[in-house]
Amino acid sequence: MMTDYGGLNDSYLSISFRKRRTLTEAEFREFLELARKVANYDPESKEWRISVEKVSSLDNELEEVLEKLKKLSTLSDADLQRVVAYTRGRSAGRVCWIGYDLRVKGLPPTVVEALRNDTTLGGLFLVEGQTPRLRSVLFLHEASRALKEKFNVSLSFDEKMTSVEVRRENGVLVWRFQYLDKVLAEKLVEASTLKFFVEKAVLNEEGEFEGTELVERRMRTAHVDWQRKEVSTPVALLDSLKTFLEAHGFRVLVSIEEKPPITVPLEHNFKLLPHQVEAYKQWTRKRRGTISIFTRGGKSFIALEAIYSLRKPTIVFVTTQELVETWISYFEKYLGLPRSFVGVLGGGEQKIREITVATYSSAVKYIDLIKSRFELAIFDEAHHVPAATFKQVALGVDALYRMALSATPERRDRNEGLLFTLCGGLLYRLTYEDLVRLKVVAPIEVLDAVFVEGPEEKKKKLLEILRRHADGKVIVYTQYLQTAEDVYDLLRRNGFNAEIVTGDTPAHKRELAFKNFVEGRSNVIVTTTVLDEGITVPDADVAVIYEGTGEGRQMIQRIGRVLGYYPGKTAKVYEIVDLTNPREKSAYRRRSWVRELYRVRGLEEIVRRVKEGDEEGYKPSYQFRIDYFD
Repeated sequence: MMTDYGGLNDSYLSISFRKRRTLTEAEFREFLELARKVANYDPESKEWRISVEKVSSLDNELEEVLEKLKKLSTLSDADLQRVVAYTRGRSAGRVCWIGYDLRVKGLPPTVVEALRNDTTLGGLFLVEGQTPRLRSVLFLHEASRALKEKFNVSLSFDEKMTSVEVRRENGVLVWRFQYLDKVLAEKLVEASTLKFFVEKAVLNEEGEFEGTELVERRMRTAHVDWQRKEVSTPVALLDSLKTFLEAHGFRVLVSIEEKPPITVPLEHNFKLLPHQVEAYKQWTRKRRGTISIFTRGGKSFIALEAIYSLRKPTIVFVTTQELVETWISYFEKYLGLPRSFVGVLGGGEQKIREITVATYSSAVKYIDLIKSRFELAIFDEAHHVPAATFKQVALGVDALYRMALSATPERRDRNEGLLFTLCGGLLYRLTYEDLVRLKVVAPIEVLDAVFVEGPEEKKKKLLEILRRHADGKVIVYTQYLQTAEDVYDLLRRNGFNAEIVTGDTPAHKRELAFKNFVEGRSNVIVTTTVLDEGITVPDADVAVIYEGTGEGRQMIQRIGRVLGYYPGKTAKVYEIVDLTNPREKSAYRRRSWVRELYRVRGLEEIVRRVKEGDEEGYKPSYQFRIDYFD
């Protein structure tokens, strides 16, 4: 039997054989004697494998030995011709070989001397006497190319030396090597070490806060088992480590058995918009990656499509308990999945089902309950993944397939690279401008900062804005509960039909407030940070940032609440900033970059046409931009 592991070329020679089945005792002894001259026995495959070192040492005796051996074994004429051709060299070049001891044998003395003095190759070889030693199996393919290009010498080696099998065991990846040396292990540990930044406060000599600086931190995630020649890593690193090994010439065999399909029936009660279809198409190439679609672009429907199409055990990670409820309602409405069939991890519940929603904080706490239960992990508001504790979730779960969703994955602390490593690179991006031109979100007619001096002038300016938009639907954002209550009282005293929704508002009262807002019994909602993420809010067209932080992402979420599209609608956004309050001034400056995200070419013309009812008159003047990243 002959097994061809890639054929004869400048780098490989792998021919194996066995004895014929009907040999006499004398013939079997002759077979052993001949086989030992040209081959080594492989107990794992129970085959004899041609040894480059042995056949190269036989010189003129080689063809006679092979002819005799052919009659007693499974070697063919083609095998013999390949071995002879190999020993004679190819293209008038020399052939050398390397064994599992990494010593390169058969090199001409001139080449050995050149290696000893060649600084460019010095990092690949350790030259001792006339038999150089390769520093690591990691350099095999690089060394083979260098020897061929510089000296016309072909390097032969058993390709099993650069093969690796990866499987999933006990929630981690196990990379099993045929040959594992110190350099290879160190490089793998380095490649699987996560790099990220933490913000450190900067104080002046008086101990006053002056800002922050980013300090790099590292987290080692790999474990080396020398006895088994194995390296264990999180499943999240499958793509990055596979790419690393293949770049160094390794053949990676992925032997991972997928988890069985879900058994609960699903319906498909939704239709994707063209941009959502394209985003999902890009994700299906690897079933892994980050999708960045600006606020109100319908990212959740792409995830629903993945859940419906893959039908694998799925967990959706979210930031708040309100978002847990939102996703459960999506499953009920769009996938026809009864609430009782949905697992919940958070808010005091630990119910694991084939489709489960979990808050990041609860997932960290109960990681052992979920780490090996799911094949598809969806990271909603994925910009939170690189945070100090949340990254433990992406590292802990062993899901093969991952989808990260975020309006703005880039982070102030520059840790978006960590997100891409753990969940997959950026596949698809749509900006606010793209969504406006696609008529998915409303154009912003007003984006103004109103500066005041003192709390009383601030209240006065708020009342002016609300009277200006007396016929609109307005959300007034505050940061603190007391502020929200004060503003609500102010509005009620001045004749406004207002509602208040805070973190202390019971769910049934919140729903009643929303119903009054939708049906026109009130036209102003005063709220705190509770509506920043997670709660489905009735459509509004005016947002007033009465109080906020310097966090740009909060500003984006708040603006997004008034961007819902319908024909004829434009959005208005106001920031009221008290210049006598240092905290408010600082927060305004820190979030000022957000304004650039909403600068759309020709926006004034688009707004004019919308207000005139001529929306068909504004067509995209260019193909909306989609960025793809492999």
